Amino acid sequence: MAKKRDFRSGFVAVLGRPNVGKSTLVNALVERKVAIVTPHPQTTRTHLLGIVDVRAGERHPAGQIVLVDSPGIHKAGTPYNRQLLRHVRDALEGRDLALLVMDVTRPAGSEDAFALELLRQAGSAPAILVLNKIDRLKDKSALLPIIADCSRRFAFAEIVPVSALTGEQIPALVAAILAHLPSAPRQFPQGTVTDQTEQFWISEVIREKAMLATRQELPHALAVRIEAFELEPKPRIAAVIVCERPGQKAILIGKGGDTIKRIGTEARPEIEELLGERLRGRNLFLQLRVEVRAGWRADETFLRQLDWRTSSPPPRPAGPASSE
Repeated sequence: MAKKRDFRSGFVAVLGRPNVGKSTLVNALVERKVAIVTPHPQTTRTHLLGIVDVRAGERHPAGQIVLVDSPGIHKAGTPYNRQLLRHVRDALEGRDLALLVMDVTRPAGSEDAFALELLRQAGSAPAILVLNKIDRLKDKSALLPIIADCSRRFAFAEIVPVSALTGEQIPALVAAILAHLPSAPRQFPQGTVTDQTEQFWISEVIREKAMLATRQELPHALAVRIEAFELEPKPRIAAVIVCERPGQKAILIGKGGDTIKRIGTEARPEIEELLGERLRGRNLFLQLRVEVRAGWRADETFLRQLDWRTSSPPPRPAGPASSE
């Protein structure tokens, strides 16, 4: 057992192939939604920080865990996919620990092998294998061959089965993470939960609702850019949803504008909750419009503009944003 005065802190990269539940796991550990979640692969497009302050417990010391969520690992062939892979490599850079997340309901494949290779290339920092979605296993003994196979393929410091969705084994994972972090002070002030800017988070909420509203029809073809953010004299946010083709624009707008209205209706409460007391009881006016930008996923300049770490503050529009 660690000494009571021992305080652990460090950066923990969270990686794995698409749709294994990385962002759900980060949200479960932070106990707050800091990463958007949809059924679509590649929902996460950049490396996001989720920050967990942990009180000392019987099995672990107090500490601060800085989780670096990353896009799903896959081979990079386009500028868009190359940017996603750069974010994965950035998440691994200088980490104190890595969590490799695998979905126990899916057999290991080439993307899992690629993830292991990235871990090998990243250096000697320890890695924990997180076997996610155990709530979907009727027979938990099915974990045994998975654990044996993964142990042969890589020297993991620990293997922890969890359900990010239900919270099963999350406390055990927290204890395992702290056991492998160095004794160090906090990296961020206590109470900080993410490094994301407010405007980026708002754009992500809108993108999440747009992806859910359009299901499998155009998830990868969507981006969101904030055009205006005002709290005075009246709270107003204007955002543009960017797609690649006119047909996609029609899907996003929907018959009689019903889809884009639904996106706004579902995004507004989460944004209002984020803004909290600054609204002073006033309703937020959320204006959405759709813009066609052919080939934006191959435009590296535009891709950099979507990342708050490399973009400048969004310009204010000259006039009211269209609701189209």
